[in-house]
Amino acid sequence: MRTITPDDLFAFRLAGDIQVSPTASLIIYVESQADPETNTYKRQLMAVRPGHPAFPFTAGPTDTHPAFSPDGRWVGFLSERSGQSQVWLLATEGGEAYQLTHIEGGVRDFIWAPDSQSLFLTASLTKDGIQPETKARPETEEPRIRFNRDVKVITELAHKLDGTGYFTDKRPHVVHVPLDAPESARQLTFGPYRHSGLAINPAGTQLLMQSRYGDDYDREWAGGVLYLLDVHSDKRPEPVALTSPDLSVNHATFSPDGTHVLFTASHPDQMGYDTTSLYTYDLETKSTRPIAHDWDRPLTDLSLSDLSGTGSNPPLFSPNGREFYTLTSRNGATHLARIHLETEAVTLVTEDDAVYYSYDLNNSRTHAALIRSTPINPSEVVWLELSSGALQTLSNPNQKLLAQLELSEPTRFTTHAEGGPAVDGWVMKPSHFESGKRYPAILEIHGGPMMLYAQSFFFEFQCLTALGYGVIYTNPRGSQGYGTEFCAAIQKEWGNLDYLDIMAGLETALQYEPWIDANRLGVAGGSYGGYMTNWIVGHTDRFKAAVTMRSVVDWRAMVGTGDGGWHWMKRANQKAPWQDDQWYRQQSPITYVEHMTTPLLIEHQEGDLRCPIEQGEILYTAVKYLNRAPVKFVRYPDEFHGMSRDGKPWHRIHRLETMTDWLKTYIPESEA
Repeated sequence: MRTITPDDLFAFRLAGDIQVSPTASLIIYVESQADPETNTYKRQLMAVRPGHPAFPFTAGPTDTHPAFSPDGRWVGFLSERSGQSQVWLLATEGGEAYQLTHIEGGVRDFIWAPDSQSLFLTASLTKDGIQPETKARPETEEPRIRFNRDVKVITELAHKLDGTGYFTDKRPHVVHVPLDAPESARQLTFGPYRHSGLAINPAGTQLLMQSRYGDDYDREWAGGVLYLLDVHSDKRPEPVALTSPDLSVNHATFSPDGTHVLFTASHPDQMGYDTTSLYTYDLETKSTRPIAHDWDRPLTDLSLSDLSGTGSNPPLFSPNGREFYTLTSRNGATHLARIHLETEAVTLVTEDDAVYYSYDLNNSRTHAALIRSTPINPSEVVWLELSSGALQTLSNPNQKLLAQLELSEPTRFTTHAEGGPAVDGWVMKPSHFESGKRYPAILEIHGGPMMLYAQSFFFEFQCLTALGYGVIYTNPRGSQGYGTEFCAAIQKEWGNLDYLDIMAGLETALQYEPWIDANRLGVAGGSYGGYMTNWIVGHTDRFKAAVTMRSVVDWRAMVGTGDGGWHWMKRANQKAPWQDDQWYRQQSPITYVEHMTTPLLIEHQEGDLRCPIEQGEILYTAVKYLNRAPVKFVRYPDEFHGMSRDGKPWHRIHRLETMTDWLKTYIPESEA
């Protein structure tokens, strides 16, 4: 047995986006693996049948988003084999895949028509509409055009999105593509709007999509309104809004009889601090009503991990239309749930301490194919019999690797701040733990804050324990999975109730785990966790070292520079910083920089559009100027906010090594 190392990032294989054939016992999923030679991720489709080993279905290396045709004859998938993301088709029985779409700008997602004869997809189109895919720009292009293509001209309020980049004149529009004549693809939506989340009714005549129309489309574009398109005629369809802007729709689907629409949604004015809930819309009466709102847990997977495959949470009905399946985040885990639409009772189909992040059901709804993560196994494909709960492992892609590694399994505890609710926490012991010996520990804080630590694999935590550190982490108020009141408690003020919960978790861990040396503690976190790291070192000198990553430092700047930054003014009671900056100053860690004496490593991504690089620059300059604490600033070029989860592999490894080097410098491995 050996301990894990950062380079093991290249050894793990992660499953995701699972699909079950409608006509056969065949299951397809995406498997991804970091490649050290190309510094990218290789993705291919894998196939498995219950009772048989998994086998490659495609060769990759850029194959994603598999979807069976309703008749089971074809598997459609997205691939960048041609240079852009396009739809490719492969017969279910195997053979050679062929490229179906050749649309300039590429395809983002697609669904099959019920008759299996065509696809509906979202493609990145300009105002010129559907254009043939170009392989490369001609070198003979006029220099004034060729050398100015990198210029950004911005005219909209919403003009960038972390993970995507700066918006261009290309917009995701809905396109209908017949299989027998893909060259006759027909554009169904138009204008400056963005479209996503497609679903088709059983008759193949109506299409659901999420978008935002009207004059405020770019101001409130993140709030998805549900629209209906009639697509059965040759006339240009006009979108009909089914929901009001008061709801932001996430997933939607038609009932089996096509008379109702079920969708999950949250309230955009709550900024993510409410619970994603279920609603039904009656197409005849044009009325909406909530379903199972007593289930005060998000109907989606909000768990965090830095080593996870692609998730999928399709909204699926039982054959009789009386029950509905979805994932739900609950108390530090993510489960498959079944909701009875008449009684509104919610039943957890899975109940073990794990995170199920991708699932699909067979047509008869007797079995579910799921992918789960646990604290000691990042990705496992399982087959669940719904009636008995019998679980069968279909594929364990990291079995041989995991057998070589000594991993730390977290111990769960509960803590309370004075007057506060119960808060979940976990402690991980160092590798090669020896009873009676004392060890340093790192307090980790998650991002969001409207996310949650859960029973999933964390590569960073395992790397820390391998070096002899304990790891402490909690779900303080503001986390999801514990009810709306718990999450919304910090909606208008960070650094108060959440700070009390985090520090109470530390005290509880110290009380019940005497091996933790209270004089050798570090603190680290990213995004909101970076904010709280900044806040903590600005309010206490208890920690020997700190690592703040892609953090919030000054809210006055964040409102103008982050993607969607103007939405954060809601937390300041709609007061802009140029009108009244009292809230912004009190809530900004930079206000307390003169109290920072803890050695501080600042890590940031230069392409971060969520918490832009200037946040790290502000903090570094202030701490360095004051010269009251050692400080180092590490910048990663060409990376978005989520680099620790899906950035370039070698940057991810460099980040872990830099982080652990900093901790080892200021937190000795042995007692003085």
